Amino acid sequence: MTDTPRLAGFAASDVGQRVLERIPLHRMARPDEIAWVVLFLLSPCASYVNGAFVPVDGGWTVTQ
Repeated sequence: MTDTPRLAGFAASDVGQRVLERIPLHRMARPDEIAWVVLFLLSPCASYVNGAFVPVDGGWTVTQ
């Protein structure tokens, strides 16, 4: 989940708190945290990256 206007107030709700407890960082992503990964993948720094799964999920994937 990304902290955007569409999800405003979700983190403060009971359901939101239960969801965020399952994410190791205990918070939603900021939009810039997603953008930095996209920027890296579009940059020459990732020129040899091919077919990689890059989870940007606060550690949720590794806890499943």
